[in-house]
Amino acid sequence: MANGNVTFKVGGVHMNEYKEATEKAPIEKLPAPQLVRIPMSQHIGAPCKPQVAVGDRVLKGQVIGSSDAFISAAIHSSVAGTVKSIVKDFAADGRYTDIIEIENDGTDELDPSIQPLANYETMSIDELMGHVKAAGIVGMGGAGFPLHAKLKNDQPPLDVVVLNGAECEPFLTCDHRMMVEEATSVIGSLDLFAKLYNTDEAYIAIEENKPDAVQVSQEYIQNMNPKLKVSVMKTKYPQGDSKRQSEAVVGRIVPPGGVTNNVGVFLTNIQTAVAFYDLVKTGMPSIERVLTVSGSGIQNPKNLLVPVGTRVQDILDFCGVKDGVVDIVCGGPMTGKSVFDTNAPITKTTSGILALTEEEIDTKATSSPCIQCDRCIDHCPANINPTRINAAIERGRIDVCTTFKADQCMECGICSFVCPAKRPLASSVKLAKREVMANKRK
Repeated sequence: MANGNVTFKVGGVHMNEYKEATEKAPIEKLPAPQLVRIPMSQHIGAPCKPQVAVGDRVLKGQVIGSSDAFISAAIHSSVAGTVKSIVKDFAADGRYTDIIEIENDGTDELDPSIQPLANYETMSIDELMGHVKAAGIVGMGGAGFPLHAKLKNDQPPLDVVVLNGAECEPFLTCDHRMMVEEATSVIGSLDLFAKLYNTDEAYIAIEENKPDAVQVSQEYIQNMNPKLKVSVMKTKYPQGDSKRQSEAVVGRIVPPGGVTNNVGVFLTNIQTAVAFYDLVKTGMPSIERVLTVSGSGIQNPKNLLVPVGTRVQDILDFCGVKDGVVDIVCGGPMTGKSVFDTNAPITKTTSGILALTEEEIDTKATSSPCIQCDRCIDHCPANINPTRINAAIERGRIDVCTTFKADQCMECGICSFVCPAKRPLASSVKLAKREVMANKRK
């Protein structure tokens, strides 16, 4: 039974979606590149240390980076080949980290340790957490929080499961295509999580602008486990934020500074869930992902299955780039990062590569003084005051930023998007958030 037309109550915005170029484009597999550059930091938490040396031959799926820290996740080779170098460099999302460069030998020889979790149903949750950490599964919607660290919660117990299929950022359609084309794995993962937590409250949450995904999900649920549910959400940004989605789908409001686990909701992204399903069924670690390549600067927009560590340039070459590109973005246009070197590699959290022209970006726009219209306040999902925080951080008043709860900013970018004066509110509030949090750690 579908739960329809749900949304969160405070803030949000409707915007042009720009999904037409790829929403019906089937997922294609990018040919494995000759060289992959695999970052040792692709997640929230401690970066991994290289476990291989220059000259080593590695197998596809072999562990090449690990950490003993709990909040971390192993990193594996996405190809079989030879380690050419280990360097410090930037990933596509701007992280500066160790990068292991591997020359692909074209054999695709799998690490023999990759085997299905044959005794999955009898495993304790602690055993399962160990397998998930070793498989390197992290949140693939953008945050990169290690999955094993959110699987267990005692107080309160996790009694609701939500798979996040909102994909509310403009341009991005990779999760949409996964729900349509890989429904066996998507709904199969929902079923696995529902059984893991012994709950009948298990939802796949999909925005109403994806009716084909809604229909396919309903059909698979009827055949697999009719107790599972489809929750159809209004098309509204940032519907994909975990806190907003918990409120919209099950009415549980996450407290300030908290996460969905704090209200008993296990919530994860579609591709993260599929990575978990693949681990259980095949033993495959997290070494590839589907991403969207789009924007008016792309000749052939696509949804691509890409090995982790693929250089942005290899992706752009495969899809073709037009003249007039003014920005290349890793992720979506609202929360993504500009790519300043196309030799930088994609990570497990890269949901899109966008080549944008002046059709999407007004390069001549200039900011002007605040006109006190309150649009940034009215649309802010975190219910904070961006213009006051902006004024405070410009004066270096961290105490005022703290008073106005800058640390509650969810970095969605709406304040800048709706500002008629084109003020850089999002970047200044992000800075204020970091300063406030740094002061708390002193």
